[in-house]
Formats: sequence, C-alpha cells, structure tokens
Amino acid sequence: MLISLNWLRDYVDVPESAEKLAGDLTMLGLNVEGVEHRPNPLSEFVVGKVLECEKHPDAEKLSVCKVDVGDGEVRNIVCGAPNVRTGLTVSVILPGKHLPDGMKIKKTKLRGVKSEGMICSEIEMGLGTAAAGILEMDTDKPLGTPLSELYGREDWIIDVEVTPNRPDQLGHIGVAREVAALYNRKLKLPSVQLSEDVQYDGEAFPVEIEDAQGCPRYIARCMKDIKIGPSPSWICERLEAIGLRPINNVVDVTNYVLHETGQPLHAFDATNLAGGKIVVRRARPGEKTQTLDEAEVELREEDLVIADAERAVAIAGVMGGLNSEVEAGTTDLVLESAFFDPSSVRKTRKIHDYSTDASYRFERNADIEMADFASQRAMALMQELAGGLVSKQVTDAYPAPRPEKTLGLRPAKLRTLLGLDLPVSEIIALLKRFDLPAHGDEQEITVTIPSFRRDLDLEVDLIEEVARLYGYNELPMENRVSNLLYSAKSEDEKLTEELHRVLTSLGFTEVMTSSFMDPRGLDLMKLESDDPRRNLVTVRNPLVSFNEKMRSSLLPGMLDVMKVNVHRGEDQLRIYQIARVYLSRDGDKLPQEPTRLSILLAGSRNPQHWSSNPPELEEGDMAGLAGAILGALRIPFDMDYSSDEPFLNSPRSIRFIAKKTGELLGQGGPLKGSMLEDIKGASSAQVVEFHLENLGAALTGHAGYKALPAFPALKRDLALLLHVDLQWGELSELVQKNGGKWLESQALFDVYSGDGIPEGTKSYAIRLKFRSNDGTLTDQQVDKQIARILKALNESLNVILRS
Repeated sequence: MLISLNWLRDYVDVPESAEKLAGDLTMLGLNVEGVEHRPNPLSEFVVGKVLECEKHPDAEKLSVCKVDVGDGEVRNIVCGAPNVRTGLTVSVILPGKHLPDGMKIKKTKLRGVKSEGMICSEIEMGLGTAAAGILEMDTDKPLGTPLSELYGREDWIIDVEVTPNRPDQLGHIGVAREVAALYNRKLKLPSVQLSEDVQYDGEAFPVEIEDAQGCPRYIARCMKDIKIGPSPSWICERLEAIGLRPINNVVDVTNYVLHETGQPLHAFDATNLAGGKIVVRRARPGEKTQTLDEAEVELREEDLVIADAERAVAIAGVMGGLNSEVEAGTTDLVLESAFFDPSSVRKTRKIHDYSTDASYRFERNADIEMADFASQRAMALMQELAGGLVSKQVTDAYPAPRPEKTLGLRPAKLRTLLGLDLPVSEIIALLKRFDLPAHGDEQEITVTIPSFRRDLDLEVDLIEEVARLYGYNELPMENRVSNLLYSAKSEDEKLTEELHRVLTSLGFTEVMTSSFMDPRGLDLMKLESDDPRRNLVTVRNPLVSFNEKMRSSLLPGMLDVMKVNVHRGEDQLRIYQIARVYLSRDGDKLPQEPTRLSILLAGSRNPQHWSSNPPELEEGDMAGLAGAILGALRIPFDMDYSSDEPFLNSPRSIRFIAKKTGELLGQGGPLKGSMLEDIKGASSAQVVEFHLENLGAALTGHAGYKALPAFPALKRDLALLLHVDLQWGELSELVQKNGGKWLESQALFDVYSGDGIPEGTKSYAIRLKFRSNDGTLTDQQVDKQIARILKALNESLNVILRS
C-alpha cells in the first residue's frame, strides 16, 4: 500500500520526517518496505508574462511571443497554443531545464524563428490532462517565481506492507488511525456534509438483492446535472503520487475515496441502466458482459453480477462494465458503495484472471460499515468537482446489520503474558487510542470491537494491541515468564528425528518438494485407474490454476529434483524426503494425510575418481540401504520380491514386511526406464518409500547391550532353485525354523531368472551365518545343519540346490 505523506497529513498531524515515521510504524507492527522522496517537479517552471504576441510569418497556427521571466532579459518563444495573447501571465520553462517526463528544453528554431523556451500547458507541467491551451495564471507573485511556490508540493511515498488480516490499513485513513494512536494525536476525518442548495428531492434508486449472502449490503446514491471534465491539480497530484492515472472528475473521485477510506466505489451512467433499477444477482446461463478494459467476459452461473433490468453491467466487486461507463456526455449517475462476500469475489477474480484495487480489498473483507461514509464522502467531492445536484433519498439495502462484537480482557492475563504491571485505567486508555471503546475493572475489561478491526477475535489479540502501543522495546525483561513449559515430543516426532539422523549419517541430503502435483505424474507412474492415489484432493481456492491438486505420492516431486540436478551436471544423487501425502476419502470427509519417507539413489556407487570408472549401482544396493535404515531403527523385518508397484522394475522390486505386526513397511527397487525418459543423461535410479505410521508400530524399543561374540562364525552360501511364484518370506521362515540354535543370520543377496535354469523357476543366492557361544564350530557341525535345512526346503517347498 502506497501512502502519500502529504495526503496522510490531512487526517493526522505528522511533523515527524518520513524516515522517522517509517521507523516508528514498523515498530508499531506496520512493516514499512521503503520510503521514496518525490521532489516538486514544478521547481523547473517560473512565472512569466507575455509582453507581445504576433502571428508567425510562416506558420498560421504558431505565435511568436516576447516573454519576460523577471531576470531583465526578454525572450523570444514560439508557441502553438490558441489562447496565448499579450498581457497573459504564463508558466515558462527555460532552456537547460527538464519537463516532468524527462524531456530537456533546448534553444531551437521553429519555421526559421528562434525560440528560447516553452510556454506550458497543464499536461506539460504534470498538473492535469488539459492540453488544448496553455495555463492561464492569476497570481501576484513576482515574475521569475518558481511555480513550486504556487502549485504542487514535495512529497514522500511510504510503502507499507499490509497483512491480509488488516484491510483497514488499505486506505490513508486507516494508516492515519494507526499514526494517531502511535503519537496519541487526534484523527481528523473529512467532512461529508452537503448544503441544502446542492440537494434535490427525488425517489431513491431501486435496488434488488437476489443473493444476500453474496452481497450483504448495497448503497446507491444519485446525482444529476453533473459536468464531466478534468480533475483539479490537487486531486491529480495525489493520485499520480501513488501511481494512478487521472481520468475525469467522477472516476478520479471514486479512486481517490478508495485510497482514502479503503472502500471500493463504482459510478454508473444512470441513463444507461435499463429499467431504471439495479439488481444484484448471479449470472444467467450463457450470459456475457464487456468490462471497462473492453474485454468480453463469458460469465459463470456462480459469478455475482450487478445488473439492470436486462443485462449485467458489472462483475460484482471486480470490475465495471463498458455498457454503463461514465463518459464525457454523462449528466446523471448512480454511485455504488457495497460489501461483497470475500470468497465469491476471490473465486470470480481467479477464474476470469482479473485483479483490481476493488477485488484486492473485497477479498480481504473490507469494512461493511465504511460503505456509507465512503459513499457520502464521494458525493460531496463529486458535487464540488463536477457540480450538479445530489439526491436526498438514499437506498441502503442492509437486510442483516452487523451485530455488535465485544471481547473480554483480563488484566491478570496481560501481566502474565507481557510481564507488565499496568493499572486498569492505563490499559483502557491505550485501547481507546486505537478507537477500541473499553470499560471494566480489575477482573475484566470489556472491549467493543469496531467493524474495521476484523483481526481482533481473541483476548490475546487485545493484549497484543496494548503491547505494540506501549512499545515492544519498553516491555520489562525482568518480569517476563522465564520457566516456559514445552510439551514432550510425540513418538512420531521422535521417529522423524531418528530417521533424519540415520539418513544424514548415511550420506543422504534432505529435499523439500511442493505439496501440489501435476496429475500427469500419476500417468507416468502407470497407476491403475482404481488406485486410491488416482483420486487426488482438489483445493477449492488455489493460488494458481496449476497448483490445485494435492500430491498423493512423493515420487513425482523426487523425480523433479533429480531432473533439475542431472540437467545441471549433478548426477550423483542420494536424496530423501519426509513429508505428508494426501489421500481423498468419500463424501465430505477430510483427506487422510499419512507421512511417507521417500528415498532416491542415482549415479554410481562411489564418487567418481580420475583413476578408475566407479561401479554402477546394483540391484541389491537399495535393499541393503533399506535394511540398514530398518536395522538402525531396531525394526525386525522380512523381505520378499512381490511388489506390484507398476513403476518398479519387477521382479527385482522388494517389499519390506514388519515381523512384529505383519504390516507393509515399504517397498522399492529400480525404476523402470520409462520413468526416466524425460531426464536426459539419467540411465537408472532406485527408490524406496516407507510408511511412517507402520514403522512406528513396528518399533521394538530402545537398543540393548549385547557382548561381542567370543568365537568366529562360519558362513555358507547356497544357490537354490525354486518355483518362480515362491516368495522370499516363506522360504526365509522355513530356513529360520530349521537352522537350529547356531543359525545367527540369513540374507538374500542375488535373484536370477533366465538362461541356464528351467522355465518357471528362479534362483536365490542366500548367505547363512552360524555361530556358537560355547566354542568354534566345525565344518561337520555346520554341514549337518545345512543338510537339515535343505531337506526341509525340498519336502515343504520343493526347493533344491542348484547344480
């Protein structure tokens, strides 16, 4: 929000410099992002007098003038204005000076006649839009006086960052109210009174509200016999200071009052409103309207519009229509000052991609009670600038007025939170400086919340108001609460912290990806149509159209990270992410939000070295990594090669099953080549995704101490031939059962199918480790256990040793 310091001073006394005010406002809670000094551009112009004026000898529309600017030298200036004449007091800019648009004035010749400067019009001086003739001045100032003493002022523009919950600060009066409270000064509101001689009796303009939810309040005021023309310099100067272009005296007033009060307004040409009435309704099927920027908009049935008896004439809260625009020939108008539902305006603005000063304020819940004051203020200004008469009759459709809102503030609570021992009278006085009426005693203070402070909902909000006006830097340190209590970490938080520790110790880097996803990522994963992850959660009011689907898997985001890194030459990737996914549920139930751990490996096994080619990642690397993570978490698990994820390279994909609960902990393996087609330079990648809720349930407790073995182990590798449908979990369970007390561990380290073995079979290579706590085992002892295992496998599962 751009605030003109000169404009601000209309409503509150501010003798402080712009820099000091900016610092004080920031400490009050209004973050000032910058201060821009705007010097008076009229210091380049001086008062001059036309001593003689004759027609140019070679140009019918030019005049040759003798001009005195008070320095004792009479200058020859060629002028093309039709109203230039002898004896006229004018604005002159001399050679070497610059116009407000940056153009430098030089001595020149026009049709052979020397010209030593320029006699200026309003538009050339930046005072208005009049360009047909030069500015005719009526002043007793001496010749040569800089026009900065007559017109315009030096100004400072303060850029205030306004948070979404403070729409009251989206106008000069709202900021002035904060300044008045800050310095304990009086807020001066502009007069809205009209004298009887500029009003007329007439019927109130008919307004019908068909959708009171979309438009809780609509005020219509009428004027007649107005004269459209350029605005005076003072209003143009203020609008231009905050970046607005003056248009005409009526439109400029609506913009002026908008930035004064924060209340959007719109003026309709009354003669163009069919049926002589206004209807606030939803758009009809197939209805279209043409906006002020001359674009044709096809309306949706959900769009709230302002209509006459026949058609839509404005998109409510967003933009007016071309068919009811105030133009040069307008004599009668209807002024709209309304309140529109923020969510309705936000949806319409996003769908039609229109963002205006009005929609910006309505979306943030503009002050419904300001609508009447702003309407009266605009009427008074329009009558002053455009003449005409104002109707005494006003339409104020306000079917459900805002109820009075109060909050309680306990002085004891304020002392606890701020460590500040203030008497009740001082607390009340501080609140009243913010226009918050308050009364009460030591037990509780009751505060009436005005309509413009929609951000005040809780007792702590009122305590914050006291703190920021008292001064955050003034709060006593010694009285503050020192023994703050913190809640204990949940088991989920502990598990997440442990995972971060384990993964970073294994050389992995955490990444963070967007909570939104492109649905095409699910097509790339080749998920079935009935896969729950296909039913994406849709955000009702997305910030941008391509961020409306919540992610149901972390994998697409991880691949996006991989793509960015590989395309920048970083192909050695060890990345992970712990984050929520969003799974839709039937009906109006909120989505499930389970937490997932996603891990991605790409590149070679070790960092590249000049002396050798590093080995590529193998199929067992991800299985070993996942096993290391589960082992570090003390989660006993089984593995099988039965993952049915369509994006994994089967049969080399792995499922991890918790021994404690039998739940699926996660699954992973090499990605199919089709998943990497869009990542140029990437040949392979391995992924695994764990379900944190199942990991938490499978935890077996804290690590226990176990003495180092005193005797060595004997290892045996077996190559087994088994049916292709037999899974590792079933085989592993039978090995464990028949391995005897000396079997310390077993591991599957290779899976093979293809040439050299019978069709319909596969080969498992397993490693068994045997150890005794009583002494060193002999080969004969281990051979007996191996024979027992092989016999059980053959009899129960028809598994044989591969020859």
